[in-house]
Amino acid sequence: MEVGRVASEIKARGASRVLVQLPDGLRPYALSLVQSLEEATGAQVFLSGDSCYGSCDLAVNQAEGLGVDLLVHYGHTPILPDPGVPVLYVPVGFDADLEALLPQALDLLEGVNAVGLATTAQHLHQLEELERAMVERGFKPRVGQGGGWVQRGQVLGCNYLTCLQVVEEVEAFLYLGGGGFHPMGIVMATGKPTVTANPYTLEASYLDQGALRALARRRFAAIHAAGGAQRFGVVASSKPGQRRLGEAQRLVRLLRDHGRESALIYLDELRAEHLANFSEFQVFVVTACPRVAVDGLPGESRPLLTVGELMVALGLRRWEELWASDYFGNREV
Repeated sequence: MEVGRVASEIKARGASRVLVQLPDGLRPYALSLVQSLEEATGAQVFLSGDSCYGSCDLAVNQAEGLGVDLLVHYGHTPILPDPGVPVLYVPVGFDADLEALLPQALDLLEGVNAVGLATTAQHLHQLEELERAMVERGFKPRVGQGGGWVQRGQVLGCNYLTCLQVVEEVEAFLYLGGGGFHPMGIVMATGKPTVTANPYTLEASYLDQGALRALARRRFAAIHAAGGAQRFGVVASSKPGQRRLGEAQRLVRLLRDHGRESALIYLDELRAEHLANFSEFQVFVVTACPRVAVDGLPGESRPLLTVGELMVALGLRRWEELWASDYFGNREV
């Protein structure tokens, strides 16, 4: 949790009021963290109780409302050039046991030579070690250099730029990290099979074209349903890194120009219960995090579309141009 570094930063900045924002996985340590920071610095430390999905979800409004001198954001790397409040980012690295993980992962890559590597902020510090280990075992690892706020080899839930930079050079990807969220994003963005080396379970798994085709059928079904709909709700988020209000307004006009009824819904966190009483709408278009639309909302049965999927539904783009080819629109990031 880097308590020493955070405490030093608080004192160096002369901050007397501090807001700490933690993702769910770190909240079991919240009380101990607050006590340690207050004891070390004498500052008053508050905890944000709202969502913390990524650096796009900074607790800026809470920080301004509390009048704090510093927002300490745990678990992610910066993506916003000027969030409006002073922010200290603490990525919280986790050391993966590569010696235990690699044999399983590489067995799943049998017959593959050139492999793209990807990981999240928690494991970026081990990326070069992973590259060396792959080379020693006869593989040709390839790592995208990133750009802007995306670091070398880093992926986020909505951004796979580093994978797209090497997609033409590799046969498959190896993702170092937990869960299926990011691997599915890699497959959607690149169309390439992906092996996950999970450092938390010490297990490896393979995500192939079959899983991709199943998801493709679900997404195409949503687009097809939207094609015959008349009433659209365009959802815009107030989260600092997801606020695409201009884009949402443009889509409202676009839908009306194509003979559809539409209105803009502005909210902070998109949940099924927030949409439930908007019963007139037949389809929702999400201009916030595109993964909300792709992964769905439990309890919401109406189609949720990304911006690209709406273009397909309106006949302005071909499905074949969108699927497994930069699905999240990262090439220009």
